[in-house]
Amino acid sequence: MRFPAMILVLLAGVFQPVLAEVPKAQEQADSQSEKTEEQKNMDVLAQAGIRQALEAVAKSGGLYPFGLFTVDGEVKAVGYSGDRDKAPSEEDWAKALFMKLRQIGEEQPDVEMLSLYRLHTITNDAGEKVVGVWAQVDHRAVRPWVIFLPFIKNAEGKHEVGEPIYYATEQPLFAPEKGEQE
Repeated sequence: MRFPAMILVLLAGVFQPVLAEVPKAQEQADSQSEKTEEQKNMDVLAQAGIRQALEAVAKSGGLYPFGLFTVDGEVKAVGYSGDRDKAPSEEDWAKALFMKLRQIGEEQPDVEMLSLYRLHTITNDAGEKVVGVWAQVDHRAVRPWVIFLPFIKNAEGKHEVGEPIYYATEQPLFAPEKGEQE
């Protein structure tokens, strides 16, 4: 998906405040309930991935799905590395990337967290399509969750980054343990 250049300029101008807002939201959540070390690590990984996603949108007007994972606290990236002209659609690559991340988690027991980032479109309560950054983060020891960071049209019809929406998901990136159902 491509945004007009004016929208990119607007988005670039609001990235810094949004990135400052995400930690504030996390601090508020932290004060309401104590997070485990694993949950705090998931927050850090999610913030790093969302920051990269927003930078990609600002630079190119779009976002090709990518993943991040951690091994011994070190963050590693997974993305498409083939010929751009032969690249699968964003939707097809997101599905393939999901399976690639799951494979990494199965084959490398020292991988602590997996995460996937892509653009996603939802329909709001008013029936309008809303595009935003969708991030799924999973930890071997904690329930996976999703963050959706919407791009909201303001009164002038330009896009601004909205408040992040957090929710737990039943679809983990890590494969279920033997004997568990997905």
